[in-house]
Amino acid sequence: MKTPHLYAVDLDGTLLTDHKTYKHEQLDHVLTLLAEQGSSLAVATGNQMPKIEQYLAGHEHHENLYYIAENGAIIHNRGTDLALWGFTPELVQQCLAALEGFPALGIILSCRHHSFVPSDRLATIAGRVHEQVAKAGIDLPGWDPQDPITAIRPFYPNVEAIDDPSTMTETVVKIALNADPGEGIYETIEKLHAALPAGVAATSSGFGAIDLIIEGNHKGHGLAWLADHLGLAAEQTTAFGDSGNDLEMFSYAGRAIAMEHSDPVLAPVTDLTIGSNNDGAVLNFLEAELTA
Repeated sequence: MKTPHLYAVDLDGTLLTDHKTYKHEQLDHVLTLLAEQGSSLAVATGNQMPKIEQYLAGHEHHENLYYIAENGAIIHNRGTDLALWGFTPELVQQCLAALEGFPALGIILSCRHHSFVPSDRLATIAGRVHEQVAKAGIDLPGWDPQDPITAIRPFYPNVEAIDDPSTMTETVVKIALNADPGEGIYETIEKLHAALPAGVAATSSGFGAIDLIIEGNHKGHGLAWLADHLGLAAEQTTAFGDSGNDLEMFSYAGRAIAMEHSDPVLAPVTDLTIGSNNDGAVLNFLEAELTA
């Protein structure tokens, strides 16, 4: 019997191919192998819970499958939120006030069950999402040029436009931004950090996205919380990722494994680089390691 271990795997650009697919039977096999060794898998992603549940539908019976969602804001297992950290309404309003100085950014206010797009930013973010997806050669399911919100719904299933965000009653766990394509992502992040209220951090989430999170509540914090919850030390964790929002998770994990196309910011804390998400490199690696 091998020592129990916790593997944390990013979704976009890591577990998922560019067309948002993965081998379902192979994931089931990996989860079964992990369970036999007393180990667990955590999907650690910036994605919203309703979208993660769509991606991972069919695997709910695995007790050892956990979610670290919204870049660490939610820890979830088998229908139960084990932990949730969110913005206060006052902090949301302070962030929105700061973002008035960034009119080129798309904005999504992500909550546990729903998400909301300020109506005055809807055209901006919808057009940019459609442009980015088209450039990648990916079909946008349900896209209707006459209904901009359909560009966002494939990624945020329960999204709504809202005229006055102060009327929201759900807790915001993340503020997702769609970056200005005319500016470098880290350039934009630097400007955001100078403008945002204290206690809020900006992180790159891949594909031109920037996530605003509660400072300190990143994927690394989520992984550390879950490892402690499972009675594991940092040395008993492995993280897979490819983007800037995986940096803290890589720094915490006992072993950090990057994809071949990863953001260079991960290089100083990467222990090993494997192949491409489009070749199923993560599941192939796990299957080989667990059967060695």
